[in-house]
Amino acid sequence: MDAPEVYRALKISTISGSLGMAWFAICFGVPITMLMESLNGTGVAIGLIVTIQQLAMLIQIPSALFFEGMPSRKKLWGALAVIHRLFWFVPAFVPFLFADTPSVAATAILVAIAASAVIGQMCGPMWQGWMADLIPEKISGRFWGIRQSIVTVSFLVATGFSGWILDLFPDPRKPGGSYTGFTIVFTIATILGILDIAVHMLVPEPRHGSYRKHVNFSDLMDRIVAPMKNPNFRWMTLSFSLWYLAFGIIGAFGMVYLRREFNFTYTELSMLAVSASLGPVLCGILNGYIIDKIGARTFCAILMSVVPLLSSAWFFLSRESFIFSLPFFNTFTISEPLLLLLSVNLVAGALCGGVGICQLHLINVLSPKEGRGMAIAVHWTIIGLMSAAGPIIGGMVMDYFTKFPFSWKLFTGIPFSFFHILLIFHFLIIFFVAAPLMLKVKVRAGELPIWEALGSLRVGNPLRAVSIVYNIYQTGFDFARDEGDKKNSRQ
Repeated sequence: MDAPEVYRALKISTISGSLGMAWFAICFGVPITMLMESLNGTGVAIGLIVTIQQLAMLIQIPSALFFEGMPSRKKLWGALAVIHRLFWFVPAFVPFLFADTPSVAATAILVAIAASAVIGQMCGPMWQGWMADLIPEKISGRFWGIRQSIVTVSFLVATGFSGWILDLFPDPRKPGGSYTGFTIVFTIATILGILDIAVHMLVPEPRHGSYRKHVNFSDLMDRIVAPMKNPNFRWMTLSFSLWYLAFGIIGAFGMVYLRREFNFTYTELSMLAVSASLGPVLCGILNGYIIDKIGARTFCAILMSVVPLLSSAWFFLSRESFIFSLPFFNTFTISEPLLLLLSVNLVAGALCGGVGICQLHLINVLSPKEGRGMAIAVHWTIIGLMSAAGPIIGGMVMDYFTKFPFSWKLFTGIPFSFFHILLIFHFLIIFFVAAPLMLKVKVRAGELPIWEALGSLRVGNPLRAVSIVYNIYQTGFDFARDEGDKKNSRQ
């Protein structure tokens, strides 16, 4: 494929990704957690939403074996991906059918999520191998950064929209309440998810580099173990596994905690998700540029060392409120927890978005071209196995301390709760295990050691810093124009 054709394919992938991100925002954001809670789901049941997704990653290795024996991945991927998305009509309508037996509805939703997850994870190696074959390594960091900035906008819109819709209808557990809001948002999400697949089918599939006409099962275990024999791939995989484990422990339980302790509305919870997503939008291109400048391994280790420090903000929440009076606007009040977490989430979202880009880039450069699909499948399978315990641990801790609450109080007067225990686990795992493991990945040619990288990122003059960031974003946007010019010159 020539450069103009690759560039067109990347544009289509970004458009489809925007639709898919809107689907993801609803199906794995505020609505599904709040739906399970409205069905009187336990902490373990809420945790299972994520644990099911992680355990389903086990199917990636058989999937990789299967598609490596096929000359094309595209049609099979499209068919399976559509079925995967169709299962999300179940949360839209099942609560109505079992309104009098919420436990049955919750079980049916978990079964549908499990079926969807298994099929979705079968698609994972096909899609990632497809994209890894498509994206040139020299622009990988920049592309994923630009793509993240663009697709996250749809995440913001979908998250805000879903919170607003849910608040239009009374809580199903209250008199006169209904599941109408949940039906609306999950129906829209499922339709957008299917459109995502339809649009991505327009992306051309490069020649299948790891194609095997006949699969020799005698060397099956060697092929599965081979990627982990590479020390860099092994440490990278273990580091990200613990990263996801740590986030699985806190996961959706922050929303449950805020709704119980501070009576947050669905709209306020959506505002927090939106603020976290603004970070990747604003800093996606910048993160991609830094990766290309100092190296994904080094940048990822720096981000992993900083992110858990931001969780300390949860220990400073109080019941205070702030009153704001702006010209031409009425006076309004905002709670201190909402204001503080909005600010922290903006920064944390930018940093976590950078970690995500680092992962996509490292998968591309550390996976061997021969057998890349298998390497990607092994990577995600190990992550799934290790991180699956996180949500269950979080749910068990929540259930236990809901029955046997602490008598302690923080210095702000807020009771010490299950969520503070989860935050401590989160901090310890990332700061003392995940980040050090990332540093064990060998520095590649052109990358900087961590201390040298920190020095290169330091900018003393604020005006110069603004100029540098502007130039980075201008470079990112000029990427599209340059590729268009190349296409025109060839024509």
